[in-house]
Amino acid sequence: MWRWIRHWRAWAMNEIVIPRRLAGQPQSLYSRSEKGGLTLENQPVPWCAEAVIVEALLRLPQAARKRGDFTLRVPGFDPFPADILKTDEVGQRHRLYFRFPVPKASGTAELMWRQHVLGRVEIPVVTPEQFLSELRLHLPTAFVSVEGRSVAAQTFVTTQQKGLSASGMIQSPTGLMPLIDLGLNATFRTARGTKTVVTSVPLTATQLLGREALVSALPPRLPRKAGEWTVTWTCPGRELATTRLQAVTPRVFRDSLRVSDTRFGIVTTDGEFRVVRQMPAEGVAKAGPCFFVASREPGMAGLAEFEIGVQIPGSEGSPTVFEQTVLITDGPTPVAAGMLPMSELKHASAFELRLKGRVLNVLPLSPVPAATFTAEGGFKPPPEFSWSATAEDELSERLARLMGAHKDE
Repeated sequence: MWRWIRHWRAWAMNEIVIPRRLAGQPQSLYSRSEKGGLTLENQPVPWCAEAVIVEALLRLPQAARKRGDFTLRVPGFDPFPADILKTDEVGQRHRLYFRFPVPKASGTAELMWRQHVLGRVEIPVVTPEQFLSELRLHLPTAFVSVEGRSVAAQTFVTTQQKGLSASGMIQSPTGLMPLIDLGLNATFRTARGTKTVVTSVPLTATQLLGREALVSALPPRLPRKAGEWTVTWTCPGRELATTRLQAVTPRVFRDSLRVSDTRFGIVTTDGEFRVVRQMPAEGVAKAGPCFFVASREPGMAGLAEFEIGVQIPGSEGSPTVFEQTVLITDGPTPVAAGMLPMSELKHASAFELRLKGRVLNVLPLSPVPAATFTAEGGFKPPPEFSWSATAEDELSERLARLMGAHKDE
C-alpha cells in the first residue's frame, strides 16, 4: 500500500508539479543561424543559411534534467531532440541547444518538456525574393585620384587621373549574409559598350554580419580615352545603381574654366592680414590677388597650371610674378600664389590670371573710376580701366542704391 502511494507521488511530481514550476518561470529562448563558419545573431534567418540554432535558458529541478525529455517543434518538421543540455557558468541554470535546417517559411517554434509547452520563439526566414527586393545601394560615388588626392568626381582629365574607384553603401534590413553566395559586382563600361570590365566586390566577415557596409571597386585598367564611362552595381537578378563618368581632353578642361569671383589679400602697415574686395587707397604694406576659379563641367577634377602676371601701363606684355598648380573642381577654388610689397606695385595697374597664354581674368589695383560732369552739362569720361567681376558687382551695387533713392523720392 505505502509502496503504491510512493510511486503515485513520484508520478505526480513529474507530471504536475515540475511542469508548473517550469511553465511558471520566465523562459529565455534565442534563435540564431550559421553560414560559412559565421554566426548571425539577432537577425532574420536567410534561406541560404546552413543551420538554425535555438538556445533555451532554464531553471531545472533535479527531476527535469534529462536531455531526452526536451524537444523543439518547428512547423514543417518532426520534433527535434535537444542536442546539448549543460549547466551554465553560474551553475544555477541550464542551457538547451537545438540545431535544425532552415524552414521554408517563417514560423513559431515551441519548446516542449515531454508533452508540455514551456515557451515559444519566432523563426523569421528571409526568402531570395524578399532579400533582392529590399537590397539597396546608397550614395554610389566615383573617386578619381589626381596628384595623390582622391576627389568624388563626375568628370576628369584623361591624362591626369592616376586611379579610379567606385564606392557605395550597400544596405539590407534583413542582413547582408546572402551575399556570400549571391556576390556583389561592379561593371565598368564605355558608353558605346565597346569595353566592359566586371569586378567582383568582396565583403569581410564584419560586413557580412551587419545590415549595411561601405563597399568599393577598382577597374583593372584605367580609362585613357575621352568619352563616357558608367559603373553599374549588380547582384544576380538585380541592378542596384549606376554612376556616370565623363573623361575629357586637357583642352576641353581648360576651355571650361572660369573665374567666379576675385579678392585681394593684403597686409596693412600695422601687420594685420585682411581679405578685401577692393584695394585700399593707403595703409597697405603688401598685396596679392585671389582668383576663385571653377569649371563649367559638372563634378570636374583636374589640375591647372596658372600664371599670375602684373600689368604695367606703357610696357609690352605682363611679366609673370607667380606660378601655381591648383586642383580645380566645379566649385570655387582659390588661386592665391602670394603677395608683393607695394613698392613693387607702384607702377602696376592690375593683376591678370593666365592659363597656357590665355588671360582668364584681370583684377585692377585701382578703384573703379567715376565719370564727372562738366560745366556745360556734359561729362568727362573716366580714364581707361580694365573691367572685372569686382567692377561689375560695384556697378550693380551703385545702380541698386540709385534705384532705391529714386523710389524714396
